[in-house]
Amino acid sequence: MSPGSADRGTGSGARAPRTTPRTGSGASRPAERPSAATPRTTRQATTTRSGAAPSGQAASRRTTSGRAGGRSTTTRTGSGGQPAKDVARTKGNANPPRTTAAPRRPAPAARRPAPRPSRFRKAGRPEVRLRWVAVLVALVLVAFLLRLAYVQLYDGPAIAARGHSDRLTTTELPAARGEITDRNGVVLATSQARYTLIANPKNVATFVPSDAQVAAYRGTGELGTGAVAAAKLIAPLVHQDASTLGAALNASSKGKLLQYKVLAKDLLPETWRAIEALGITGVFSQQTSERVYPAGATAGNLLGYVDASQQGAGGLEKVLDGQLAGTPGQETFEQGVNGQRIPTGTDDDKAAVPGSDVALTIDQDIQWYAQDAADKAKKDTGATWAIVVVQDVKTGALYALANSGTADPNDSSVPVSKRGSVAVEGTFEPGSTGKIITMAGLLESGLATPTSRFEVGYTYQTPNGQTFHDSHQHGVEKLTLAGILAESSNSGTVQAGSKLTDQTQYDTMRAFGLGQKTGLGLPGESAGILRQPQDWDGRTKYTVKFGQGLTVNAVQAAGVYSTIANGGVRAPAHVVGSTTASDGTVTPANLADGERVVSEKTAKQLTRMLEGVVKGDDGTGAKAAVPGYQVAGKTGTAEAADANGNLSSIVSSFVGFAPADHPRLTVGVFLKDPKTSIYGGETAAPVFSKVMGFGLHDLGVAPSSGAAKPYKATW
Repeated sequence: MSPGSADRGTGSGARAPRTTPRTGSGASRPAERPSAATPRTTRQATTTRSGAAPSGQAASRRTTSGRAGGRSTTTRTGSGGQPAKDVARTKGNANPPRTTAAPRRPAPAARRPAPRPSRFRKAGRPEVRLRWVAVLVALVLVAFLLRLAYVQLYDGPAIAARGHSDRLTTTELPAARGEITDRNGVVLATSQARYTLIANPKNVATFVPSDAQVAAYRGTGELGTGAVAAAKLIAPLVHQDASTLGAALNASSKGKLLQYKVLAKDLLPETWRAIEALGITGVFSQQTSERVYPAGATAGNLLGYVDASQQGAGGLEKVLDGQLAGTPGQETFEQGVNGQRIPTGTDDDKAAVPGSDVALTIDQDIQWYAQDAADKAKKDTGATWAIVVVQDVKTGALYALANSGTADPNDSSVPVSKRGSVAVEGTFEPGSTGKIITMAGLLESGLATPTSRFEVGYTYQTPNGQTFHDSHQHGVEKLTLAGILAESSNSGTVQAGSKLTDQTQYDTMRAFGLGQKTGLGLPGESAGILRQPQDWDGRTKYTVKFGQGLTVNAVQAAGVYSTIANGGVRAPAHVVGSTTASDGTVTPANLADGERVVSEKTAKQLTRMLEGVVKGDDGTGAKAAVPGYQVAGKTGTAEAADANGNLSSIVSSFVGFAPADHPRLTVGVFLKDPKTSIYGGETAAPVFSKVMGFGLHDLGVAPSSGAAKPYKATW
């Protein structure tokens, strides 16, 4: 070691940094500040440029190592143990050493250094932690036990009830709609069981066909599983394409298979039984019903129809819906999350109450014959429509209410406009068939008798200057009142009827049922038009006497003759005979009492006058005769409204009853715009003869015992 070097002491084994200031070339550097961990001291050192120490002194260096940020300090002392003075180094050694006599400010007391973190955590006390874990587990178990006790002892029944309620589903059990029969019990309308085929695609996806099904299908191809197999098995039974049906069985929404999908409707019971036998998972049915009309179009204009929900929508189905519909039942059962029925779950049924059966007064055979006759008459005469009415004169019951072109109620494609009954919806002027009312008024009031004499010309002029004429030219004829009716003379009717006051004429027409509904209650029925006498103008007050200036429907027109045939008593027209409840109770139709319109004597006189129309030498209704029976009736030709409401159409008619000696049936035939002839005696009378003859034979009515004795037509 060179002279002037200080001895090196060791602390922690690392060399301490130099703390003695050095001098450079002519400049001095202040000494480093001692570490904060080391007390400040006054360092004294005498150093020569040559580095030699004064004689007899030995230089020493004391090194103090302390923990102060990992730094160490070194203090140089002389031989006496005192700090050596710092020596300022110069280029030359000529200047004496500079000493620092003033002491430094004492350093603050050193703080204890922070311990260095250990790489390993000191081991804790596991028994404490185990105690805390045990306590926590105990608390959780206690909470569970308390909740379990609450659920089981207090809230359990309510939760179970809510769960049970959520699983319950209620479906409606449709009530069997009552049957409609004719007067003899022949079924005209009934309901048959049908099934709606429904699938749960989510469950169908799990279907695995049986070995027998696979083997049976092997000749056709691979059967597969799930919806594919189900579609292949069901498709032939419901007459659908397998691929189309398979798409329905795979129906989904938002990427999830549906749980309800209707596959087919109105399946026959045998079809559903065949599908059910396949045992396909997720395929079930809902029982419905379908209204069926076994007689087809027969009485279709009366029966009406039902809508898709099997409720009456037209005709008698609508009018009688309250009796026919019955009361639906309910079935409540438990089902699983996928909609499947839980076999052992709740299953409560409330049975449906079937509707009542309704027996009509319609006779199926007579109705069929009347409809057929109407269709043939329309075809043979070129008429727009034809109507045939058959009524029991004593009770007012309708045995037939037919019109041409009647729609089959089984055909749902028929427009609603073609399903109604023209017999009650259509109106027209009664024409000459209305002359019998004027005759009844004259006889009943005593103003004339059947043999009263009149000189009748082709025309007749009223006191107010109105002129009327007959349908054909003729000279002055000496006619009785019966002869005026038999020849259907307009001028003669006005001449004789002028004896009646306007009020008497009006009251007589009202008494026969004109200007008011018949009581049938059929949808769309028109009451016709009959204005008050004060509303009649100077011409209408006379035209009403021969059936013009007012309108009626076919049932009203026929009812006038039924009243005369019934001895002058008007029985209420009706088509419902009785209802039979599901418990077998039979309730007859609630009918009003008959009303007397004219005396029995007047009715008999009118009957003989009407016989002259058919049997008389100059009668217009000869073609209405029925072999073996006395017939009383009247021809008619009158105006009717066209499609625009103008009176430019013609209605030809014949209305009468038989046997005239013991009346049983009234038949009315009405043809609109016949092309072969406008006169009822030519077009309507032959149809009357056929229908009346069939009706009398069908009912077993005995022939007349003698020949007709009409009044003389002339004098």
